[in-house]
Amino acid sequence: MNELFEMLGNIARRRKVETGSPFASLKATEKWLKALPADSDYDAHHALVEGMERFNAENEVATLGRMQALLKLESVGLPLQHRIVDQYVRNQATFRLARQALWRETWVFWSLQADAWLGMLKQAYRGPHSADLKPHVAEMAVRALRYAALVMRWDYHQARNPAASGWCRLHKIYRLVERDGLERKEVMFNSRATHCAREYTLPMLMGLVQPVGYRAQEIESIAQIFEGYTPLPLPEKVPYVDVHTHMVDLSQDESAFVVEKGMGQGRRLRYFAFRPLIDYLKKLDASPDAESDQFFTRQIASLIERGGIRRNRQRTHRFGRVWVASGMPNILAALLGPGAVKHSPVLEPWMLRDESTDGLGFALPEEQVLPHGRLVAVSWDPAENVWQLLATRWNREEDGQNLVGTQRLSRHPKRVEIYSESQTAQSEQEKVWAVYLPMTHTEQSTSNLLIPQSHYKLGASLMLREDDVVYRLRLGEVQESHEEWLRVSMDVVGREQELAVAA
Repeated sequence: MNELFEMLGNIARRRKVETGSPFASLKATEKWLKALPADSDYDAHHALVEGMERFNAENEVATLGRMQALLKLESVGLPLQHRIVDQYVRNQATFRLARQALWRETWVFWSLQADAWLGMLKQAYRGPHSADLKPHVAEMAVRALRYAALVMRWDYHQARNPAASGWCRLHKIYRLVERDGLERKEVMFNSRATHCAREYTLPMLMGLVQPVGYRAQEIESIAQIFEGYTPLPLPEKVPYVDVHTHMVDLSQDESAFVVEKGMGQGRRLRYFAFRPLIDYLKKLDASPDAESDQFFTRQIASLIERGGIRRNRQRTHRFGRVWVASGMPNILAALLGPGAVKHSPVLEPWMLRDESTDGLGFALPEEQVLPHGRLVAVSWDPAENVWQLLATRWNREEDGQNLVGTQRLSRHPKRVEIYSESQTAQSEQEKVWAVYLPMTHTEQSTSNLLIPQSHYKLGASLMLREDDVVYRLRLGEVQESHEEWLRVSMDVVGREQELAVAA
């Protein structure tokens, strides 16, 4: 009788292999992949995504054979995925519905791969076959980091900031491999040598740039620039004051941030030396072979240099309504004052949520995705003509509210007239306006100037009229691009009072 039960058990196990999961072995996976639709990339990709969903839902014990099956799914899936991504990026201006479907297909693929490799990595440490899988931890961790970072990058494509859990996942994976000394062990991934420290650094850089509001082509261009930069700075445990510019806290749910005064040292703090990368990005715009838009890489360098807004900085809860002028035409009209009826701005009521030393947080009743860097002027009472100028840095949804974070650029912005030295008195219609930003929060704590992009040239001389005083300026580097406007540094080389007024 026992022999009969054993024979029946063997038959059942064989049938399970034959009729059960198509991913039970490498051979079964290859057979399943051969049946994918061959006449359409989208149909083949969709079928592959459904297969990945089934692979993850099986929740089987991780083995070497199952890892080989997952690698086979990846090797077939990545070329398909790259073609879908190429269609998605190229079709941004047309086929809105198709664009959304392509975005979802790519996002789901990245998400399923991230979950599959994270599960495989966990079982390499705690599963029944950990002895067989442990030698492959670096390969698993590289993929778990890469795919988790791609999920977060695809959130940026939808003008969404990555969830806090995404940053926590990256930090935990990196801490795990760093503990075992595997963070810089090279592995081959997608025909390229890489390692965990590099795959961890790349999403930290994207977090510093915070590309919410960038176009899909721009986000992918930023990623390609970072990935193509060979001497990419890697996280270090020991800080050096004149070397390291940024740091990340592995115990927090956020990206890296700029090093502040009084650099500390702790078990969960890691440090980056991004200065060479920042200098490289600034030089890209000056290169005659640069394919990117003018000032694009310089703006990216500025965002990294500034370090973004840390959401866990000390904030004071503030409530109440303020009036906001959004966009440069409304800001220029607002700075004219309440008496300028002809140029009255369109003001929106926003509700304050909190304030830090760097900016203001708002809670808006409806979803209102503002591009990264969109300028807003804020006043508690427009009749007093006292405004602050801020730039939006992030949007996120929380508890049914649309939260907006802004960075303060100046507490006392001033509308001024600009013209070239060769120009004389101008008529009202010909005047060109700019915004003077006294003592902005830049690294050098110097004043900046907001001017139309068409009026900027590095090192050019420019005249600035404020009331009855005329200043001669020399334009410096672009600090940031705000749509069609540039925030630039400047040097004052001369000052004179207008003769008509002085007489």
